Amino acid sequence: MKEVIAQEKARIQNLFRLFNQNGCRMQVREHGGENFIDTIVAEWIVTRIAPHFDTAGKITRVDFWLLWKELGYSEDRRCCHTTKVIGVDVDDTLPVEIDGQTIDAWLIVELTDEHKRIHHIEMIEPVTEPDHAADWKQWTKYRCDHPDLFKRIDESVLEEHLEIAEDWE
Repeated sequence: MKEVIAQEKARIQNLFRLFNQNGCRMQVREHGGENFIDTIVAEWIVTRIAPHFDTAGKITRVDFWLLWKELGYSEDRRCCHTTKVIGVDVDDTLPVEIDGQTIDAWLIVELTDEHKRIHHIEMIEPVTEPDHAADWKQWTKYRCDHPDLFKRIDESVLEEHLEIAEDWE
């Protein structure tokens, strides 16, 4: 069972590959409501999964917990969040080769959390979103220029949010 969970967790994490590499914008809204969050996400990490099985033992769907960190999280830990995802609606993908296998990594996706809020996520498009692309470029440079700082922060944030996900009912 541990192997199945590890494989499924890695599969889901790989779907976020382009968002983590190229940056993405996320807007969050209540179902049918207005956006109340509009941010650029620095990183997505799948911290926990909960597969659902049919009577034959086949995975039918997977709920998962995501740690997502907004740009600037190094200066304000309140920019780090854990969300339980119970639904996924994929609008666009791009084939990407990872470890010799081709997957359809997400370009545009809507995630539904346990409170039925919609998290609309799109990879940053530099041509149509030059300001967001510039913010992403500046952020990645800052992150590369301060590897020791981010190693400490990322380890601490991950430890905290793994515990949050594990304690989540």
